[in-house]
Amino acid sequence: MMWLFGKKAKPQSVIRNCTDRVIEVREFGPIQVQVAIDCRGAVCPRPQLLTMKTLEQMQDGEVLELLVDNPSSIEAIPAMTLTLGSTHLITVKETDYWSIYLRKDIDDMDD
Repeated sequence: MMWLFGKKAKPQSVIRNCTDRVIEVREFGPIQVQVAIDCRGAVCPRPQLLTMKTLEQMQDGEVLELLVDNPSSIEAIPAMTLTLGSTHLITVKETDYWSIYLRKDIDDMDD
């Protein structure tokens, strides 16, 4: 569909590797982030699909940072962590978006 002045630009999500990136989180202390996904401007189900795809490619124990500005994503992502084999660490409210931190679970963590 054409808008009045051309096509509406679609938001582009960005996935990047974050080697040696450490974020200080009040409740957890320092968290080392291995992968960050910027989904600001994207709507469901894009943040969920990118999260699933990225977690599948990550190693056990690695941390994913997901940036979203869609309120439905901050409810959906933590709820789906059990089915993704991951743990929701914390969601941090920033000025105009949320940072969601997930850790891919280690299979033998309970041993």
